[in-house]
Amino acid sequence: MKTPLSHFPPFRFGAEFEDVHRLHDGQVKHSPEVFYAGSLWKVSVQAFNDEDPQGRRTLGLFLHRRKAEITDSLRKVHMYVDTREKVTARYQLICPSKREVMLFGSFKQRGTLLPKAPKGWGWRTALLFDELPDLLQNGALRVAAVVQLV
Repeated sequence: MKTPLSHFPPFRFGAEFEDVHRLHDGQVKHSPEVFYAGSLWKVSVQAFNDEDPQGRRTLGLFLHRRKAEITDSLRKVHMYVDTREKVTARYQLICPSKREVMLFGSFKQRGTLLPKAPKGWGWRTALLFDELPDLLQNGALRVAAVVQLV
């Protein structure tokens, strides 16, 4: 009998993005990829000038997943590779700030079908550039990601 994926604990990883206040429209920064459940995961931030109805600059937050590839450097140990192009996951992106902790996503949902790589899933208007001074810690935006396959 197969164990449902939801019985496995969620995976957590963090990313730190320097100089996000200098991003221009359309520019993106990616975190390093991390391995979890046969896939490679990362978070990205992207600047937008045209997403807010009031014309304010925004910073989008996105979660990305792609299937892992077995390379010679990884063949030293047996590794599970999830070959599916798309997976369903519950996830949260968490941004600490000086005033509050901002949460995006929910573990109460049934799950979201994540798009095929390289496309990510997230919020194009997650943060306002005007709010960045309250979000930056030592000049960097910190984002924690929590992922659980369902």
